[in-house]
Amino acid sequence: MKNIFAIIFSLLLGQYIFGQKTPISFVNDSRIENNQSWAIDNKISEITLKTDSQFEFWSRPVINTCLTWREYNGTWEKKNDTIIFYDQYELKAIDSKFRFSSNEQNEFYYLEFKTDKGSDLTNKNINIAFVFDLGSEEWDFEEHEMTLEDDFSLKIPFENIPNIDKLASIRFLYYLENGEKRFEFISADESVTIKEKELPNLIEVTLIEQPEKEIVKRITKAILIDDRIRVISSKKTNTNLADETPELIFKEFYEKESE
Repeated sequence: MKNIFAIIFSLLLGQYIFGQKTPISFVNDSRIENNQSWAIDNKISEITLKTDSQFEFWSRPVINTCLTWREYNGTWEKKNDTIIFYDQYELKAIDSKFRFSSNEQNEFYYLEFKTDKGSDLTNKNINIAFVFDLGSEEWDFEEHEMTLEDDFSLKIPFENIPNIDKLASIRFLYYLENGEKRFEFISADESVTIKEKELPNLIEVTLIEQPEKEIVKRITKAILIDDRIRVISSKKTNTNLADETPELIFKEFYEKESE
């Protein structure tokens, strides 16, 4: 009798969820209940099913720092008790190259921008952000809108950078004439948030005009059990370009959020 009741309940719940008039979220983040807002957790913490067959996955590694949050979007469908999520993302070959040198007499960073094909740059607006290594896996971020010189160079005096002794990298956001974005971190080593050595103060930035691109398609499957979702698999297509995109990491289950 209990089994029959459970089956009926599950069917009714499924009809309710998948005929919903408003989005429904399934969450799993014990850090909020335990007041551990600064604890690091890279797993997906929220799954939202929207009414137009769209979904959102949310990863909030540090709850109190929205700069660490990541959102994944796509479409979903239900087959029996299985929910199938479809999403995709773009891989792009390196779109910026750097050449470093230093001049100890200069008390400023000098950035020079050009393209690999020698095309003229026209946009003088650039967004620059300083990334500071605060130690103990903590970092800070300071963003500025700046203007390039006529020769598309940028001079940043050391005195304009607070906590320069903790500077780990410089991030730039720049739009080419065709509207394509170039978004990159300039670092003296592989890490962009950990300062291991000083960043050279003369930096030549070469923007690749037509970097190779490739689309990666991903399918994630989950089972609806009563008012919980449990993810059982996540697979994506093979690629020719190197795919360094972090894998989606899920928790054991996600509880339907109370209304």
